[in-house]
Amino acid sequence: MTMTAHSAGSRYRLLPEVKIRREAFGGILYKYGCADRGSLSFINSPRLIELLLLAREQFAGDLSAAIEQQVFSAEAKARLSAALAELLKRGYLEAEPVAELAPGEAAAQ
Repeated sequence: MTMTAHSAGSRYRLLPEVKIRREAFGGILYKYGCADRGSLSFINSPRLIELLLLAREQFAGDLSAAIEQQVFSAEAKARLSAALAELLKRGYLEAEPVAELAPGEAAAQ
């Protein structure tokens, strides 16, 4: 099953000021110089770290484009959705709502 960014109703983008560091357990995300005096998060998922790095390196931070290139099981898809919601809440991502197409609009495009 391929997860598209549209399934959550949003497109996700990694903020440019977020730094990513690989570690044996997964990795660390951090932001410095922000109004909240910076933040640091330990990510215990090597796959999520690789996905974030893929977004940064190959898709100019467009996490949704990186997600669309991957295949996820239903269980992994649910975990990814929860992780994205948490990263958004912590201020590492921004989300842009995706307009839903009415039936027939997709064929016209």
